[in-house]
Amino acid sequence: GQRQRVAIGRAIVRDPKVFLFDEPLSNLDAKLRVQMRIELTKLHRELNATMIYVTHDQVEAMTMADKIVVLREGYVEQVGAPLDLYHKPANIFVAGFIGSPAMNFMDGTISGISDKSVELELNSHLKIKIPCQPGDEAATGSPARAGVRPEHLELTSDNEAKLRGEVFAVERLGGETYLYVNTESNKELTVHAAGDKVVSVGDSVSIGFSPNTCHVFDGQGQVFGKLAA
Repeated sequence: GQRQRVAIGRAIVRDPKVFLFDEPLSNLDAKLRVQMRIELTKLHRELNATMIYVTHDQVEAMTMADKIVVLREGYVEQVGAPLDLYHKPANIFVAGFIGSPAMNFMDGTISGISDKSVELELNSHLKIKIPCQPGDEAATGSPARAGVRPEHLELTSDNEAKLRGEVFAVERLGGETYLYVNTESNKELTVHAAGDKVVSVGDSVSIGFSPNTCHVFDGQGQVFGKLAA
């Protein structure tokens, strides 16, 4: 951490208009990494200079950036503000990269199409009608994926359940808990729960979610547009 501070200090005294940081925090421990993120964010405000920050850590990108450019194999996948990328990913790569833990994906087939929704039959034999703008290339019978973030899945009663499964891992972080569930269709899902939720490995659970929180991706991984609020 001290070396990073010295290197940044040397750069500051030159009064540059643009800073380029190439994964500067990758070798730091978790606590120091958080401290350095805060320091760099403060420097950005105080110096009022452009900072280009290269990282594979999407938490750093989400917490520090005004604008994120997501690259894959040298090509730009999407450009936008952190929350825009989080809530409106352009494709399945961005959806899976932005957010920690990552978005859950469930394979299925398009079983119905309208101007404002797509009905998917998931491999779990569950049918869900998801509000979206399917576009001209959407076709009944074509493969698609539903994406839903861990915080939009919730443990629910059996009669309200959309999916059922068995907990195979639990991560307790104090204020929140992450449950890793293997569903009846052998699909692994991550569920965000309250920190004091009483669940153990081996428990059978029922999972519910609102179709309004789902994203739909076609067979090429492109997203169907969300309806305007």
